[in-house]
Amino acid sequence: MNAFSFEIPRAAQGFIILMAVVAVGVADVFLKKATVQGRLAEALSSPWLYMAVGLYLLQIVLFTVAFIGGWKLSMIGALQTALYGLIVLLAGVFLYHESLTAQQMLGMLMAFGGVVMINWQ
Repeated sequence: MNAFSFEIPRAAQGFIILMAVVAVGVADVFLKKATVQGRLAEALSSPWLYMAVGLYLLQIVLFTVAFIGGWKLSMIGALQTALYGLIVLLAGVFLYHESLTAQQMLGMLMAFGGVVMINWQ
């Protein structure tokens, strides 16, 4: 056993993955807010940009914990993709008043169905 080996309960693993995905999804929303003016100088001085960078770094740390812990890469990747899509889609609908099509809803259902099927024992 090396110094970096550790065991994290399964429920905590799910929470860590959820937090990592939420961090990157919210960071992307913050990044959009930072660039709303369309000018690089304003984006670089926006607090939204720095909050986004902080959340990206948090996501890297959380996924590093997952990978060091030896968690299933297939489960992490599939869950990340589905949850990230949901977070960004909902942010677009509620914050930016984008439309949600039946095709997008079907796609989200299929994504979550895929996560369930990948992890089916």
